[in-house]
Amino acid sequence: MARLSKLSYQLRTYYLGGWSLQRWAMTLALGLAALLALQWVLRGQPPTPWWHWLLPAALVLGAVTLWTLGRWSASGFYVKFDAEPDAALPAPVALSPNDKVVMRATGHFAVEDRAQDFADLQSYWRTFALREHTVMAAAPDSRFLVLGQFPEELIGMWYIFFTPEAIREVTPGRLTFGADAGPALRVRYTRTEPNANAKKPPRVIAETAYLKFADEDARNQVWGDLLVDDVSAVRALRGQLRWEGDLAALRESRNITDL
Repeated sequence: MARLSKLSYQLRTYYLGGWSLQRWAMTLALGLAALLALQWVLRGQPPTPWWHWLLPAALVLGAVTLWTLGRWSASGFYVKFDAEPDAALPAPVALSPNDKVVMRATGHFAVEDRAQDFADLQSYWRTFALREHTVMAAAPDSRFLVLGQFPEELIGMWYIFFTPEAIREVTPGRLTFGADAGPALRVRYTRTEPNANAKKPPRVIAETAYLKFADEDARNQVWGDLLVDDVSAVRALRGQLRWEGDLAALRESRNITDL
């Protein structure tokens, strides 16, 4: 299924004359099936044997399968992620703002006022001084099956930004896109976007980014960088609990109830 999901992504991403290759394939299959059926009807021939309908039925089934596969694959960003809950935690080490970790990223990207879902883009991981994390990806000028062209308006740099507060879960695992597989991280986070009704607060949307690396060392660099945020949160919580415990002890020792 991983290979089929990648094929579905390519058919939906690459265009010919304003239509995606998937739309061309579905239209041609349905058109040919309709043409065959219409030809038999217009000839005024007696009902044909059942096996004469196998070809148009197969064409219709193929078109429906393409559409269904595309919808199903898109719901998972066209990748297969197998979690590794027993993977050893790396040491929490913050990356320098000048550090860049090479990877391939999948998820919901944005640039200026545009947004787009991409799979398996060549990317870099960076963390800035205030601990904002960034996935910097390049959408290439490329072709598929000779005729398919990557949309010109999508070529260029795309980004995913999230702060430590927005991260909900980081899961190690193995990601497969087509025939390629490697160590990966699944990062679940939230983002906000303006509400259509200006009087209402911004909408909070749950998102998932998949980061695939060439090896375990590269994954551990990014994972360790993300763990720094968790360690900071745990230390802050421990400090709060320690303060609350000291305050409770003071109340008890001095019989004070108004602190």
